[in-house]
Amino acid sequence: MKRFKFRLDPVIRYREYRERIAQIGLARETQALVESEKRISEIEQARRCTVSELDSEQKQGIEVDRHLIFTAYLQGLHDEIESERERLVEIDKRIREKQEAAKGETMKKKTLEWIKQTQYSKHLKWINRAEQKAADELIGLKKHEV
Repeated sequence: MKRFKFRLDPVIRYREYRERIAQIGLARETQALVESEKRISEIEQARRCTVSELDSEQKQGIEVDRHLIFTAYLQGLHDEIESERERLVEIDKRIREKQEAAKGETMKKKTLEWIKQTQYSKHLKWINRAEQKAADELIGLKKHEV
């Protein structure tokens, strides 16, 4: 019988490609989020170590110049943490945008796949009807011969 051919197969492949690209972009943003969170935890750890070192030096007595250096360093760490948190917010927004884009591409691809499946089922029904018709005609011919 006639083979099923779906004319939009190249479009489906293109949609799959677009979906993969969107998922890769989402994965990159997710990786950036993880790296930013790791960077914040590293900075906070350095800040905790510096604070404990400052406390121990203050107990022993510390020079004013050294104390100013510590406080400037701690302020720099605090500013760096704040900038990383702002970056986290930006990354989170981009992740939401990438998720929406990936979801949209997936929906477009699945819609085309659904259309293909619908047409394939119609094709199968047509083939079954054609075979049934041929079988009925064959039976009818055999009855006329007898």
